[in-house]
Amino acid sequence: MNEAGRVANLSGLSICVFGGDHREVELVCALIDSGAHVSCFGTPTEGLRSEAVVAPSARDACAGADAVILPLSGTDLGGNVKITSRPVAVTRELLAMADSAAMVFSGIVRPCLAAECAALGLAVVDTGEDDELAILNSIPSAEGAILMAMQATPFTIHNSNCLVIGSGRTGLTLARMLHGLGAHVWVAARKAKDRARAFEMGMEPVDFPDLSHCLPQIDIVFNTAPALVLDRSLVYTLRRTAVIIDLASTPGGTDFVAAAERGIHAELAPGLPGKVAPLTAGRILARVIPRIIENEFRKREREHEPGR
Repeated sequence: MNEAGRVANLSGLSICVFGGDHREVELVCALIDSGAHVSCFGTPTEGLRSEAVVAPSARDACAGADAVILPLSGTDLGGNVKITSRPVAVTRELLAMADSAAMVFSGIVRPCLAAECAALGLAVVDTGEDDELAILNSIPSAEGAILMAMQATPFTIHNSNCLVIGSGRTGLTLARMLHGLGAHVWVAARKAKDRARAFEMGMEPVDFPDLSHCLPQIDIVFNTAPALVLDRSLVYTLRRTAVIIDLASTPGGTDFVAAAERGIHAELAPGLPGKVAPLTAGRILARVIPRIIENEFRKREREHEPGR
């Protein structure tokens, strides 16, 4: 359900759900409640509603679908989706089984997926860019990152020096939580307005060119930037006792080889919501994804109205 409490209307739509984890089970139930016919492949069966069709193959699940839903993690760099048994390649041949006007929804749209969809003339929607979904998901992401930091350090978050790299939706939520726990928080942001916001929140703003001056005093680094930020030279400015928690999608934004050479504990931790709070994360998907699908199909209908 969305913020107004209204159930999306997906009546008449055939939807294919590929892979995922127990979050997708919650999503499938919400899609059914919205009136959709749902076929699944590679989704956990425990907790699935009886109305959901568990397809024997990816092609069967995709056949005739109006919408194809991939996990928030999308595909890997090779175009594969992780499912409960083995990876499934989301190829042009597989997507061709869907309706010729189908839409593909994915939390991350990698170039390989975009190319396959473009070749078939299928619209692809990056659900990870939806503000409601990203902000709600930032809550379990931030909690999970703090949990990992607590497990990796012999000291409290309170009174520790923490750097959050990136001031997006996850970065700001994480910075606010750390500040609330009594940490001394620095926020690295490229845009002046984001650094101003960090200052307004009572934190220390840092521009990226100044990271080398900031890092020597930091106990815990949390990276949310989806690009290599902590390169070898910056990693070597950190204390050996520092900890790096990298929340960016694979391969992360840290030179992990340099961190290992330096003896620094560094962890890549994408997809934390499904790992640390699967029930909450599933409810977030169930609340938001049906609304995104409904809006995209309504937008298409308006674009094809006579006179437009």
